[in-house]
Amino acid sequence: MKSREVQFEESPIFLKSILNSALDGIMSFQSVRAADGEIQDFRWVYVNEIALSMVGVPAEKLINQQLLDIMPENKETGLFDKYKSVVETGNSVVLEQHYPGLEEDKWFKISAVKLEDGFTVTFQDISEYKTALVEADSTDERFRTLFEESMDPIFTANEQYELMDANKSLSILFGYSANELKKFSIRRLFQSEDDFSSFKALVNQSGGVDEVEFSLITKDGQVKPCCINCVLLEDAALGHRIFLGVIRDITKRKLAERGILRAEKLAVTGKIARSIAHEVRNPLTNLTLALDQLRDEVPEEVEDADLYFSIIKRNADRIGKLISDLLNSSKPKSLNRLSQPVNQVLRAALDLVTDRLKLQDMELTLDLSDEPIEYPLDTDQFRVAMVNLFVNAIEAMRPNEGHLTVQSLAEEKVILIVIRDNGRGISQENINQLFEPFYTAKKEGTGLGLTTVQNIINSHGGEIDVSSELDRGTTFTITLPR
Repeated sequence: MKSREVQFEESPIFLKSILNSALDGIMSFQSVRAADGEIQDFRWVYVNEIALSMVGVPAEKLINQQLLDIMPENKETGLFDKYKSVVETGNSVVLEQHYPGLEEDKWFKISAVKLEDGFTVTFQDISEYKTALVEADSTDERFRTLFEESMDPIFTANEQYELMDANKSLSILFGYSANELKKFSIRRLFQSEDDFSSFKALVNQSGGVDEVEFSLITKDGQVKPCCINCVLLEDAALGHRIFLGVIRDITKRKLAERGILRAEKLAVTGKIARSIAHEVRNPLTNLTLALDQLRDEVPEEVEDADLYFSIIKRNADRIGKLISDLLNSSKPKSLNRLSQPVNQVLRAALDLVTDRLKLQDMELTLDLSDEPIEYPLDTDQFRVAMVNLFVNAIEAMRPNEGHLTVQSLAEEKVILIVIRDNGRGISQENINQLFEPFYTAKKEGTGLGLTTVQNIINSHGGEIDVSSELDRGTTFTITLPR
């Protein structure tokens, strides 16, 4: 044993110089064995200057000292057993070791190789690397959390517009599972091919899109107005370009805008109606009074006098009713609301049109919620609105072929009333005018019925929406907040 120490100490000066100038810490140890040959510890025989600075202990306090006396934590961490294995098997080992007990928190990359009856170990300080790695992981984790918890759908896509990643909000908004979104083409989110082509053109021309509105479609076919922000990024690591996009559902904003526009229209319509009523009713009253006076003065023998008096009276009354309907359709309703079962009001309204359905030999499907649904309603006004919608549906369907469906559904936050027919339908160019005053497709209609219906529903705090397809039918959906 002693001869080996002398041999080492007499090594050439230039060898020690090389070891001392190394960038890594180097230490050599000899085995300390029990009488039975079992390794009990290791004794320091060499430490270079870099290793001394890493350990922070002078050379005279290390050389010839035993490892476990100076660093007992090597036993607890299992490092001592690894060194024993190197000596006993001859297999080198490379590992990373954390030393929190030093003055500074340190990480080392350790390489140990057998050297006669001992080993030489090389230490590389990787503390900065590990710190950077932890910080990078922490940053990635923060960004991942932001990505996943964002209220707005966020996605990344490749150059073929296939999703690479998508957060939970996108999955929830469009109704697709995480598995369904793998290798999912963005094209499937767009309602039309033209919209998708416009989106691609904007991205390719300017490197992205900023707050551009498109109609996107969910898995179950529901169309949602959305704003898309998308930017094209160069991914150096992957060696190609990717798209990062954020989608914002603006359905509520659109509904609010429609509500404001509707209120403005009603206000204008009301103003016009009041002006017309003032300008027309006074002369109409004079005309009616004059007609009554004329009826008294014209002799009975005058041929066809009663016929013409009847025509004038009937049309004067019709004009008066039209003015009243116009006023009623445009002014906010004064309601006498009482909480009551919605299904009961629907059944009462259907009772008023049952004879029409039977005379036309039409089917009725009643699919009312099993859950008792109560809502504060003005019974008379709400029944008027429902009857109006039922009559419109009946008049839109062919005799012997008509099928009217009335549904009520209780959801978490809303009550839905759905009225569906299989009639002639409404073209998309006309559907936006459906609730406009005086718009009608009927020969003798005034065009105020649906305006009145909308006014009643809005006065109850609800919304009414319509979807239709020519020759397939029309669906009115009433939404009442719970």
